[in-house]
Amino acid sequence: NASSRPCFLLLQLAYSRKARPVEYRPYSEKEYKAQYALGEYYELGKLGPDLDVNELNEKRQRQERIRAYAEAVRHENKNLIAMAPERRDKPKPPSKREKAIEFARKVPRPKLRAAQETSEEKSEPEEEQVTELQLLALRHKRDKDLVMAIKRDLGMKAYEEDV
Repeated sequence: NASSRPCFLLLQLAYSRKARPVEYRPYSEKEYKAQYALGEYYELGKLGPDLDVNELNEKRQRQERIRAYAEAVRHENKNLIAMAPERRDKPKPPSKREKAIEFARKVPRPKLRAAQETSEEKSEPEEEQVTELQLLALRHKRDKDLVMAIKRDLGMKAYEEDV
């Protein structure tokens, strides 16, 4: 089997059954039990802070420079705003709705007509407001009254009660 595989494949294997060298001394079970009594609570170690002082100092200095720059810009902007003259905005042109409302206020209202109606006008409604059906009904009533008047003049009393 091994002779059929090319030898470079064997060299490239990432995993080997051969034990790797370790940098710590493995403890036995007896040593573990002697060091840590079973059943008792004990606190494990903590990672602690990163003590690479140069990197931390560089980060702190950079953050401090950023804060100082931001404070200087804020102070400069505050002075610029205080020294600048007041800005007066141009008045907005009125919207279409506002124009319509203003126009409606200026339109003159119609004057009320004087109440000088005769007795005929009181009995008959104004023709402008009357529908076609009502006009026909009024015309019918007028014609009927006219026929009754003619019959009275001719002495035809018998037909008055029928109609």
